Amino acid sequence: MHSLKYQFPNMDSLITFEAAARLSSFAKAGLELHITASAVSQQIKALEKSLRVDLFSRGHRSVQLTQAGQEFSNSVLVALTHLSNAASDLSDDLAHQQMTIAADTSLTACWLMPKIEKLRREFPDHRFRIFTSDSQDDLINSEFHFAFLHGRGHWQGVQSRLLFKEEVFPVCSPSYVEQLGSSVGLLQIESADLLDLEYEKWDWMNWTIWMTEIGLSPSKTSRKIVSNNYASLIDAAKLGMGIALAWRHLHDADLASGALVAPLSTSVKTNSGYHLAWPFNQPKKEIDHH
Repeated sequence: MHSLKYQFPNMDSLITFEAAARLSSFAKAGLELHITASAVSQQIKALEKSLRVDLFSRGHRSVQLTQAGQEFSNSVLVALTHLSNAASDLSDDLAHQQMTIAADTSLTACWLMPKIEKLRREFPDHRFRIFTSDSQDDLINSEFHFAFLHGRGHWQGVQSRLLFKEEVFPVCSPSYVEQLGSSVGLLQIESADLLDLEYEKWDWMNWTIWMTEIGLSPSKTSRKIVSNNYASLIDAAKLGMGIALAWRHLHDADLASGALVAPLSTSVKTNSGYHLAWPFNQPKKEIDHH
């Protein structure tokens, strides 16, 4: 790109032009900008000379945009609006401390976002940036202040503490429990419509792993929906489409409200869990404060 120094009109002249174009008057533009109508006219003439085009047609006591002036006015308005918004965002960033929180999509949707309003009340001077990814490498490399990582608690470059251990159990809607019958056991679960998570990561549990852990045969099951998105499977379960596997602590509110029910008490616990993590170079007092 060539240097804009020799292409870009003077910023003051653009601001003056925008006001004159919007108000259709050099005098009114001068009043708004606290300069004389003569100064407005001189800046417009200098701008027209620089662009080599007439922007206004001038009457005895009125001015009107030419076709070229109207087209240029539209572009100037968009450009100045973008600059104004960028300046406002920058000022807002400087006025607020930004905290970046990284988490996978499941924990973000089901556990973190419902807590953001509480965090905002507790830290009114902070702006929260939520970074989500199902790639743990992306999360760890995202320059976060805090991250929620799934695993066994050993990650290079970060410190962590266990937030809650992993416990996985079936959930469905109350209406789907009625379809299964009043007495729901493992045999009913085995033959039910299962909402399953695609097997993409060795440390994420799906129905095949869960049933193997409790001694059932996964080959006899019927998977109605398979998805790589955990939250969508939970939504399907709430709609009565089948039974999904749920992670303990992610759905306390859904279970308390009755949107989801656990049709049997069987669960599988693992050595994994969700951990609160932070970079090694983050001050200890900042961790304690948050």
